[in-house]
Amino acid sequence: MPFNARITMPAEAKPGEIVEIRVLTRHPMDRGGQSDGKGGTVPRKILNRLTVTYAGEQIFRFDMHTGVAANPFVSFTTRAVETGDITFEWREDGGETYTRMARLVVT
Repeated sequence: MPFNARITMPAEAKPGEIVEIRVLTRHPMDRGGQSDGKGGTVPRKILNRLTVTYAGEQIFRFDMHTGVAANPFVSFTTRAVETGDITFEWREDGGETYTRMARLVVT
């Protein structure tokens, strides 16, 4: 299953306005340990961290473990301070990272 993320947030906000950001991530979150059918075991492959930055600062961090279900959903808020990109970075076991961006225009 390829990585995919649906980021839902307003495109515009007024200065100081509280903005809700919702993120649905498509990922199997495989806890590993199962037989691979060849005498070995399937390695664990989960997203272990989501970090979100905006205006040069980290605004959200979610550390994930094997108890997090497949296709994790998170929702959080931030205050609109300036027009800019909100960067979402997921880190997966094995060192793979996935990055997505969404633009927030402050008017």
